[in-house]
Amino acid sequence: NVRWKVPVPGAGWSSPVIADGRIWLTTATEGEAGKGRRNGISLRALAFDVSTGRELVNVEVFRVDRPEAINGKNSRASPTPIVDGDRVYVHFGAEGTAALSTSGEVLWRTRLAYASQHGSGGSPILYGDRLIVNCDGNGGDAFVAALDVRTGKIRWRTERRQPADQAYSTPLVIRVGDQDQVVSVGAYRTAAYDPATGKEIWRVSYGDG
Repeated sequence: NVRWKVPVPGAGWSSPVIADGRIWLTTATEGEAGKGRRNGISLRALAFDVSTGRELVNVEVFRVDRPEAINGKNSRASPTPIVDGDRVYVHFGAEGTAALSTSGEVLWRTRLAYASQHGSGGSPILYGDRLIVNCDGNGGDAFVAALDVRTGKIRWRTERRQPADQAYSTPLVIRVGDQDQVVSVGAYRTAAYDPATGKEIWRVSYGDG
């Protein structure tokens, strides 16, 4: 009952996203060595035809020349992409976030620096003209950020309350009365933020995390 099966290069735990007849996913492959650079890791976005499995897009979005170690059970391409109309948003944790056209052109790239001990896990969410992502690193380097979907520039950034530590969750937008809230789970507490400004609305702590 298998209609088609095609190999996917590299390794990635991202879930496939299907839109307009295309299956989108991300992967990480061993990059080719070039002049003055090591092999490194190539972080890529791929699209396949949903009917035939034919590869339609295979583009390098980021290259990591000196990759840090991650947990052996994780991959460097674990967050799931988002497709919105003619835009595809891909997130590789601290190694980069980007927007692509559905033809595979990279429209913008940005990096939100934080030290993730085990690699990335949480996916971004789309809220209007903002792409919201949790960035929870070890050593207290933890925040939630909203990127402008047109440019990739930071619209707001809210630091986690201390203590803060690594976490791997995906934000969730809920509606409470007449207000939208971004619920974001961190290592020591869950907090809700105003998706327009990043201002904390409420929080619930849980002891030692």
